[in-house]
Amino acid sequence: MKKTSTSSAISRRTMLRSSGALAATTAVLAACSSTRPSVARIGESPTTVKLEEVAVTDVILLRTAMSMEIMAAAMLSDSAVTAIASKDTAPVIAAFAAGHTSQLEDLRVLISARNGEAYTETNAKLMQAYGQTALDLVASGKLATDTLPLTLAIETLIASTYQYFVSLATEPAVRADLVRLGGRSSRRAAITAQLINGGTGGFAPANDKDGVALVATLPSAFGSLSTVQVQLGPVNEVGSRTTVLMDTPSLNSLIY
Repeated sequence: MKKTSTSSAISRRTMLRSSGALAATTAVLAACSSTRPSVARIGESPTTVKLEEVAVTDVILLRTAMSMEIMAAAMLSDSAVTAIASKDTAPVIAAFAAGHTSQLEDLRVLISARNGEAYTETNAKLMQAYGQTALDLVASGKLATDTLPLTLAIETLIASTYQYFVSLATEPAVRADLVRLGGRSSRRAAITAQLINGGTGGFAPANDKDGVALVATLPSAFGSLSTVQVQLGPVNEVGSRTTVLMDTPSLNSLIY
């Protein structure tokens, strides 16, 4: 089709050539002018405040791990979950919640040994970012089948958090303890995956007859640090459910 002058595309070379000609013309006009026009200024230039640099120490990582363990225990023992869990899954979820609570003592000892102060609250920023949203969806949907996927997402998140913290820790002994603590959540995630998709066929990644990925006990050779995704709650008007994205702690959600 023949291009008209109004529809012809502008190439990158044309843009560079045109801008170069414009710059040259502007330079000539500026050189010929005897006076330089003043440029009006509106308002004041904002003052830039430099952010304070905070070193991420091993104690900060351990305190943040405490906040994550508290959040995991709180979510798994929330009435939104316990009220709808089946008689078979309820004891497992309760045991997992107790396991997160018991790990607080291990973290408290590690922090005290490094002259730090233990943290006794949930991670408020992450609870606000996705924790409470997940619980609200479970409460609104009232689907017993949501309890295990939520449990799997939480355990995977905690395992990923410890794995990520291993790369940030400086003391070898702390890295070893983080691996040990993270391994517990990794095993809980594997148990939950088996409860969802049991048997030897559920170990490796696979798809169902419609091409949808099935839950796998060992989804990859190494632990993943990517965002944990879980679908929860009632089906909406377009026939889908809400996907909650759970990320490991970042600089603004560490417990300093």
